[in-house]
Amino acid sequence: NLYGPTETTIQVATCAYTLQDPPQGITAAIGHPIWNTALHVLDTALQPVPPGVAGELYIAGACLARGYLRRPGLTAQRFIADPFAADGRRMYRSGDRVRWLADGRLEYLGRTDEQVKIRGYRIELGEIEASLLRDPQVAQATVIVREDVPGNQQLVGYVVLGGEAQTGSAATEALRQALAESLPEYMLPSAIVAIDALPLMPNGKLDRKALPAPVFTAPGIRAPRNEKEEALCALFAEVLGLERVGIDDNFFKLGGHSLLATRLVSRIRTALQVELPIRALFEAPSVAQLSGQMSAGQAVRTALRPVARTGHIPLSFAQQRLWFLQQFAEADSAYNLPLALRLQGALDVAALQMALNDLLQRHESLRTIFSDGEEGARQIVLDKATLSFEQIACDANELAQHLRTCAGYRFELTHELPVRAWLFALSHDEHVLLLQVHHIASDGWSWRPLFRDLGVAYAARREGRVPAWQP
Repeated sequence: NLYGPTETTIQVATCAYTLQDPPQGITAAIGHPIWNTALHVLDTALQPVPPGVAGELYIAGACLARGYLRRPGLTAQRFIADPFAADGRRMYRSGDRVRWLADGRLEYLGRTDEQVKIRGYRIELGEIEASLLRDPQVAQATVIVREDVPGNQQLVGYVVLGGEAQTGSAATEALRQALAESLPEYMLPSAIVAIDALPLMPNGKLDRKALPAPVFTAPGIRAPRNEKEEALCALFAEVLGLERVGIDDNFFKLGGHSLLATRLVSRIRTALQVELPIRALFEAPSVAQLSGQMSAGQAVRTALRPVARTGHIPLSFAQQRLWFLQQFAEADSAYNLPLALRLQGALDVAALQMALNDLLQRHESLRTIFSDGEEGARQIVLDKATLSFEQIACDANELAQHLRTCAGYRFELTHELPVRAWLFALSHDEHVLLLQVHHIASDGWSWRPLFRDLGVAYAARREGRVPAWQP
């Protein structure tokens, strides 16, 4: 077995196999480096990892190419300085995940870009593909992450069925059920699509962009029979990003997962004033079934009413964890949530700054500081606060470095708001807004309502008025 990326020679490692060697499963040994070549297995900090621990393979030596023709940016990204050489030579970042075996050989584990994180879980796409390929009906398989609906990442599997295998939705559903016997729920593709052949680019690699989007529809849609089912169908469709859902359609077969289930239960609580446990959706995943459970006497949620805030305001459990980590890890920005927006066209900077401060008044968590006391850590909600807003003029070549520097800012939560903003002026009609919030005050789901409110406030301030918020 010979191993060598195009950016090196045809061969930088070799491993001899015999017919008596045991099968290696989905992995393969790529052996030892050839003469005049160094192979490093490093972590994300470019530090060597111990034998048996997976890392990324970096290749150094006389075998390296000079770089990519007329692509200096990509060359600088993939060909980097070798920290283990005193002569200033370079090493190539291969993107391959490997580990050292006990006998000194390297074992190939897959690509680093095949490891994804969805809903808090790190997932090896190759492991799902290997499980699909174990089915004798599957000739080829690949799994990718799609985000056809903004904010809703889904695993989708694509298979080429071989021989006289059955086709249609029944065959792909059978494959998904077979996967459920060997993989945990969070690794199951939301859909499996049968195609005639995997699309390839001219260089023979998989063309992921050409893979068709899955269609989450039922062959026959049964209409709702009453107002409750009509409301539930609308909520199912809203959360799943579909135009229409029938009362017999299964929420999870239409692309739903645990995170969307949480969102659906929240929308049912808000829209129908019904308190429903998430477990109920797993037990009754269709509108018809769920409506029957709701009719069985679910508690009506008590209306929320504002109350006077007095005394000690404790931290939530999640905030306690983040507060502890913030105190424990000095100068750590690991829990910053930065988001950069490119703004094209004329920008009213004064209106934008006022709109950002309007966000502080609307969202208390953005004007909250934290303090330790006799009763433990507590939140202090400020009545009035002003957002830190810094304007920086720079060109496009400097922007990336500025963004990295600002993203590494450390919040002092005891006396500083957990949000900051920077506005980078690239030209008179092109700007980049970097808004950074500490995770103790926000999460990924909060971005959408936050920027919705920012748009409302900016439009109002441009017209010289105070924003009128919807409840």
